[in-house]
Amino acid sequence: MFNPILSVIIMPHCILEYTNNIADEPIWADIFKEIHAVLIATGEWHGVEIKSRALELTNYYIGNGNPHQAFVTLCIQILAGRSDSLKKSISESCLKVLAGHFPLTLKQLHTSITVQIVDIHEPSYCRRIN
Repeated sequence: MFNPILSVIIMPHCILEYTNNIADEPIWADIFKEIHAVLIATGEWHGVEIKSRALELTNYYIGNGNPHQAFVTLCIQILAGRSDSLKKSISESCLKVLAGHFPLTLKQLHTSITVQIVDIHEPSYCRRIN
């Protein structure tokens, strides 16, 4: 049986940033549940290892400052060593999830939705789990 206290697997950190002018009222738990399902489906991680958070941005500037521009960006930090094809698959699947949760923003604003996978540098990564 999996024991999260004894796990040596580095969990993904999902950091979602979005501009405060988005038109939708997303249910963050639903978005994160779907993103976690994408990550769990790879077989690389257990659900209890994944940490997600959403950060609303109030200080930002896009392009020429047009207030009808918005962005949603998801950064998923994972332990280095996964294949590029796995990372691409995760990115594409998560992009579909995000696009499905921001239909009004995509319709009403010039919007960029992005996903990137970032490798955690294991030698410099420290953690404590109690």
